[in-house]
Amino acid sequence: MDLIADTTFLVGLWRRQSWATLFAKNNPQTRLGLPWVVLGEFLHGAIRADHDPATVGEFLGLGIPVLETEPSIQAYAQLCADLQDTPGYKQIGQNDLWIAAVSLAMGLPLVTRNARHFQQIKGLQLRVIG
Repeated sequence: MDLIADTTFLVGLWRRQSWATLFAKNNPQTRLGLPWVVLGEFLHGAIRADHDPATVGEFLGLGIPVLETEPSIQAYAQLCADLQDTPGYKQIGQNDLWIAAVSLAMGLPLVTRNARHFQQIKGLQLRVIG
């Protein structure tokens, strides 16, 4: 595993957006991991958009593994506690906190298009694309 994918990246791949497909083309050996919450957000969007479940399943079967939740639980708890004690902390959505916790727990960079949601998290390595 080389990078943790966030929802914006997975959606970019699904929509075949140039910034995401270019990243994939330029990094063919990069192995991505998918936090469970990213999978949930993606599937929620697919249901709301009424995408064909077979097509969605085929896309998700491309070999991006869904990561275990167990190692991220402690990282999530610590991250939330640390942020609450940080002066000037700006609220971050719970799903983004879970995504960041997975990245921190695994010690791997998070690939995202939305740095704004993650930039205040100390120790989180970001690989911003797009």
